[in-house]
Amino acid sequence: MGISANDGKWHHICVSWSSSNGQWHAYKDGEISKRGSDFKRGYEIKGGGAVTVGQDQDSLGDRFEAYQSFKGSLAHVNVWNCVLPLATIREMSKSCYRGEGNVYKWSDFSRYVRGNTTVVVPSPCVLQQE
Repeated sequence: MGISANDGKWHHICVSWSSSNGQWHAYKDGEISKRGSDFKRGYEIKGGGAVTVGQDQDSLGDRFEAYQSFKGSLAHVNVWNCVLPLATIREMSKSCYRGEGNVYKWSDFSRYVRGNTTVVVPSPCVLQQE
C-alpha cells in the first residue's frame, strides 16, 4: 500500500474497505493517505478462517518465511465489521487506547502471540500530537 511509518515514532494506521461499493481508504494519523475504488466489490469474507498480523501468508496454511515478517512494534490492532466514520478514525488516532473492534479487539490478538515476539505491558505506545 505504500504508507511509511518507519521513522521511529508511533503512528495510527487505519484501513477501511466497503464491500458494497469497493471503496477503500488508508489513513495515517487520522488523515487519508491512499484511496481507491472497485476493490472486491460485492465480496463476502467467509467465516472460519484465521487472521494473521505481522507476517505474509500467500495461501491459507502456507508456511511463513522469516524474511517476510514484520519487524517493529504493534499496539491495539482492532477489526470492525463496518466502515468507521472519518470523525471516529480521527478521534482514535489521538490515543493508543481508544476504540475496540467489534470483530477482533487487541486482547484477541495478544492471546495468540507466536514466534520471536515480546509482549510489553503496559503498551509503550505514545502517539505524537501535532
